[in-house]
Amino acid sequence: MLKLLTDKNSYMKKLRLKIEEFVKKAERKWKSLSTKRQRSLTKIFFAGYAIMTILTVIHLWSKDSKSRTILSVGHINNIPKKKKMQHQPLENPANYSRHKHPHERDKSNQNH
Repeated sequence: MLKLLTDKNSYMKKLRLKIEEFVKKAERKWKSLSTKRQRSLTKIFFAGYAIMTILTVIHLWSKDSKSRTILSVGHINNIPKKKKMQHQPLENPANYSRHKHPHERDKSNQNH
């Protein structure tokens, strides 16, 4: 079990070291570029990001507008003439007090 944990830790250390090495290499390449080239690449990346954001918002708005359906409301022709309402009488809400014990509720229901 300990060997398994050690192997996982060493794998994570190796992965972290590889990521750090990649980042340092990318930073060295970036710093080796001229300031003018860095600015132009930054503008290109920002423009690409802005275009992708705008396209995503437009896509979501168009998808939302297509999914909306307008309900048509018209005259109701088939209204039942006489329909008896069936309901049960309401119970006294006092029978269900929070402060009463369940056995006391049963006794109060029997008295009514």
